[in-house]
Amino acid sequence: MAKVCIRCGSRVRKENDKELKKQYPYYCPECDENMFEFEVREEKEE
Repeated sequence: MAKVCIRCGSRVRKENDKELKKQYPYYCPECDENMFEFEVREEKEE
C-alpha cells in the first residue's frame, strides 16, 4: 500500500527532518507541503 495526498493524489514521502516529523510525518512533493497523518490515504500499488 502506498500513501498518497488526499488533495492532489500524488504519492507522499516520509518526512526526513527530525523536528518536522514529530508533527508532520509526511511530505507531498507535488503540493510542496508537510502533511499530517489525516491528510494522506492508503492506495493499492499498481
